[in-house]
Amino acid sequence: MKKKPTMQDVAAIAGVSTATVSNVINNTKNVSEGTKRKILDVIESLDYIPNNLAKSLKMQDTKLIGLLISDIANPFFPPVVRGIEDSLAENGYNLILCETNSDSNLERENLRVLLSRRIEGLMVSLAGSEESHFENIDTPLVFFNRVPVSDQYNKVQVKNFKAAYVGTTHLIGHDYKRVAILAGPQHLNVGRDRLFGYKEALLESGREVDSNYISIREFTVAEGYQGMKELMDRSPKPDAVFTSNNALTLGAFQYLKDAGYRIPADIAFLGYDDTQWATIVDPPISVVRYPMYEMGQAIGAMIIGLVKSRGQEPSRTIAFEPELVVRKSCGC
Repeated sequence: MKKKPTMQDVAAIAGVSTATVSNVINNTKNVSEGTKRKILDVIESLDYIPNNLAKSLKMQDTKLIGLLISDIANPFFPPVVRGIEDSLAENGYNLILCETNSDSNLERENLRVLLSRRIEGLMVSLAGSEESHFENIDTPLVFFNRVPVSDQYNKVQVKNFKAAYVGTTHLIGHDYKRVAILAGPQHLNVGRDRLFGYKEALLESGREVDSNYISIREFTVAEGYQGMKELMDRSPKPDAVFTSNNALTLGAFQYLKDAGYRIPADIAFLGYDDTQWATIVDPPISVVRYPMYEMGQAIGAMIIGLVKSRGQEPSRTIAFEPELVVRKSCGC
């Protein structure tokens, strides 16, 4: 792990006093625009994050826990956040939530904001593939869902590879010949692992992986809609599809309905994550799902344990098993 940059490092590189650096960070005195810009550039290059947690240890505990997620409108997050909040509340802690919009720069800025609020712990679903700005913070930290590759961190995640493998294998078992996938961004662990699971299921069944039936999209409803359209424009068309994220599932389903395709007569459909709307549409959607509320509770329990132990617990990973829920969209 890299040495944590200090205010003294910033001052030395910028050629100013630590008092001037402090004035810029806290906006307590007027500093010339040129000097301010120089200091801010050094702060960004060093990825220096002022951490007021040490001050809070001399005062009353804040009982605040930070949470960084990509988008609260994503159906995955509300039940997870509810589980987190309930777990924190049972232990007398409150939650501060910030959204990143899957933007690592915004994630970095929100991280600074949360640390300035003297949070006692932090939970993160990564915005992207960058994670270096988390390396030098002293605050107890738990990653979930979108997690770093490194084993040095505490993680709560789902078995993404297995989920895609189970879903794809189910479709293959119905003897569909052209099983497609709407896969997620490959710079994210969740996108890569789910695509690997899909490919492994095909290969294990003796089939070739045909890139013609793979559409890699961002995790949004609009991308699901366009990705499904792209797949159905292929010749021959897929006769089954696995959508590897809840937003992709919604967008893909909407396209098939708008375009007049019959599910499962024209194409079998298997989604990812379970939502209330998946049970009331026609036909009800078969999915691979996880216990999202329970996952939130596990995240909350893990961060509370780390806070109480001052981060001294050894790093560990909790991985939730997928569950296949069969309804009518897959042709069963």
